[in-house]
Amino acid sequence: MVGLLAAATLRSASAQSAPPGAGECGTCHYDLALAYTFPAGHAAALDCIACHGDRRPGRVGRRHRTIPNCATCHDDVHGHPTKAAERLGRRQTRNCLNCHDPHGGANLHLVRNLVRSRQHLYDVTFTVDAGLAPGGLASPTDPGSGMCEVCHRKTDFYPAKGRGDAHFTANCTLCHDHTRAFAPVATEDNCVLCHQDEAARHTMPSGHAVQTCTTCHAERDPTPGPDHRAIEACQTCHPATETHAPNGMALPCVQCHDPHGSSNTKLVREIITTPSGADRPIAFDNLTGLADGSFASASAPGTGVCEICHTTTRHYRADGTGSPHYTYSCLGCHRHNDGFNP
Repeated sequence: MVGLLAAATLRSASAQSAPPGAGECGTCHYDLALAYTFPAGHAAALDCIACHGDRRPGRVGRRHRTIPNCATCHDDVHGHPTKAAERLGRRQTRNCLNCHDPHGGANLHLVRNLVRSRQHLYDVTFTVDAGLAPGGLASPTDPGSGMCEVCHRKTDFYPAKGRGDAHFTANCTLCHDHTRAFAPVATEDNCVLCHQDEAARHTMPSGHAVQTCTTCHAERDPTPGPDHRAIEACQTCHPATETHAPNGMALPCVQCHDPHGSSNTKLVREIITTPSGADRPIAFDNLTGLADGSFASASAPGTGVCEICHTTTRHYRADGTGSPHYTYSCLGCHRHNDGFNP
């Protein structure tokens, strides 16, 4: 009986034809050779012996070729989920094989057509390097069936059940790096996803537009969240600047300046909170002195960038009053580097 089954198996195998160019290996491994012809596989750079060294020269049969660990060539291999990231060698490779077919396939990045999770196989189509998109990592038309979704049981976003909280729709790997076992990681490239307002301001021509995020925000923790980046003191780069301290109470630089960018010159905020607690809109586009859009307003006394906080000065007060004073640029006598003291 066993012999009959073996003969039937051989006849079935012989009925299959290896794909053109499969070579000697394809005679027995026609299914692997066929997968190897897909453009998403290793075929573009490697042949069979690149990964499978000859263990028993001239002989065939079980284990006649070596099967290397994925980490042999891929230094950035990290298992997913996090617990699997600690595995090494064959255990780590087995974890890789849950999602990837090293011989090739119709999906991108060697992703299997059938992904294994919790002893189940799930149909997966992954043809687009995108987040929430047809053929992407999450499916907009069939929630729960995307490449990442099929395994998710306890995630807040994109779970297998198809119901989850709203989340970013861009490519998931912008934050969930394969080299970090898909744990969320904050980098220079993905700051904009969480800090959209700051990123938009950073494109403004005023001030710090030429600097990168890491110039002022060093990494404290690679995981996004409160306090994951340092906030550099302004004096680190501007040591000659003395803080403006009316009545001996020093104002922080960010009281008047937005370090990320502004439509005003010199990073001056479009809205400044005065010491009294009132928010005042500001237009500041010139250094003339007594002029609209300058330190003191000519047409609306009390609304200039310097005036809005003044309540006890002799000149240019917030209420629009004050004795006559010089009308040219205030910076001739009141220098920023000296805290605007005369």
